[in-house]
Amino acid sequence: MEIRKYEMLEISLGHAELEKATEENAAVFQFCGTPEEEKKQIKVPAFRCSGGEYRVRFMPMHEGLWKYRILAGTQNSGGEFLCTAPAENMHGPVRTKGEGFVYDDGVRFLPFGTTCYAWIHQPEELRGETLHTLENAPFNKIRMCIFPKSMPYNNNDPEVYPFRKKEDGSWNVNDSDPVFWDMLDAQIINLKKLGIEADLILFHPYDRWGFAQLTQEESCTYLRYCIARLSAHSNIWWSLANEYEMVHAKTLEDWDEYGEILLAEDPYRHLISIHNFLQLYPKKRWMTHCSVQSGDINRILLWKEQYGLPVMIDECGYEGDIEYEWGNLTGFEMVHRFWQTMCRGGFCTHGETFHREDEVLWWAKGGKLYGESAPRIAFLRELLESLPGEWKPIRRRIGNPNADLSDPAEAESEKKFKEMMEKFPQDIQDSFYAQTPLQIESDQFRLLYLGHACPSRIHMQLPDDGSWKIELIDVWNMTRNFLIEGVRGNICLGLPAKEGMALLAVKE
Repeated sequence: MEIRKYEMLEISLGHAELEKATEENAAVFQFCGTPEEEKKQIKVPAFRCSGGEYRVRFMPMHEGLWKYRILAGTQNSGGEFLCTAPAENMHGPVRTKGEGFVYDDGVRFLPFGTTCYAWIHQPEELRGETLHTLENAPFNKIRMCIFPKSMPYNNNDPEVYPFRKKEDGSWNVNDSDPVFWDMLDAQIINLKKLGIEADLILFHPYDRWGFAQLTQEESCTYLRYCIARLSAHSNIWWSLANEYEMVHAKTLEDWDEYGEILLAEDPYRHLISIHNFLQLYPKKRWMTHCSVQSGDINRILLWKEQYGLPVMIDECGYEGDIEYEWGNLTGFEMVHRFWQTMCRGGFCTHGETFHREDEVLWWAKGGKLYGESAPRIAFLRELLESLPGEWKPIRRRIGNPNADLSDPAEAESEKKFKEMMEKFPQDIQDSFYAQTPLQIESDQFRLLYLGHACPSRIHMQLPDDGSWKIELIDVWNMTRNFLIEGVRGNICLGLPAKEGMALLAVKE
């Protein structure tokens, strides 16, 4: 038997009821190649599906011979398979690397997210329309809830739920509904075919069905079912919560327990985050990146220093025209926030909330996109993916932004400026220092975004080693126009004095 690297192997264990201990350790997989550390046994839990049948799933992460033993159910046997090269464009789970992300095979991953919280809870036709839209959109990550969501513009009941109910009307987390989970599996696979990561939100507060009120024991049972059933998909991320503070039935200790369970029991170490309402969750060892709700994008530099993790601005407002302040950004402002986030060294997530009488808003239910930001986000993604080298944002300079550092006479003024700043509270210092220019750079390029500023001329400081060519980018009109080449050092450039301009200098 042959299985491609990063694909899923599924084995039936039959219909015998399993003890909890054997359910949690239903099969063992072992890689037979080298190096030695890759020969560790990987224990895989079982999950219950249609008709009481139990199955195990496994995703091989190394090419070569694998052997396995079934420890539970009616099989009580073993076998082996050969893991062959991955399919084209299959790169495995996403990992963190420094301030950013890479696939398991080392290929760089630049997340360009979107939000469709409850799209899987919509009728089949609408789910199909959502996938068709995604096929032609620039997004490679989607935030989506496992539980249904209840809030304005999202009031419909789903056709099926993750669990069946007990006689008293409460949810039986030990009786999963295979119709729902089969549907979720299918949608994750459909997203994988489109090259899209499924950022699965495990809990959220916008609930009228009782999922937010599950006990801690019930919640852990549900979480372990997710691990057993879903973790062998290569394209999933775990998001513990949308707006964790608002899930009032849970404590910080509860969230920590979920994070520790994922860290210990997910064999593939998929990414783990937790999304905030007002305050970022305290740094924990299970966190792989920060999932942030905030319009204060300049603070990305501070969060990166505080957490030492990549920062995803997963909610900074939505392009639309609804009555809620979070849902009526202009198309330009949505695009601006993407550029601002990327040039701060973070990564951004889109959403769209245009009023419709049928209440099919992208941010909740999917369907079609009606805004103007998506093509401009595609333009940004194409640009960033073409840039050479390992790049990062410029760091904060503690000093007077108006000082001419090439003039020795200003050294004393610079010293006094620093002394003045040290007298202010730390939050004021942080706010000031976060206002550094919006620029990312490597040894091969400089990309400076001017945002809402409208200068008619600007000074640009380039390295003296080698020559550079510069182009002017209009982020809204999606144009790139050559300005000058063969330059170095401090140069002055004329600009059209309009917002949404960027300058790209590339080493010749």
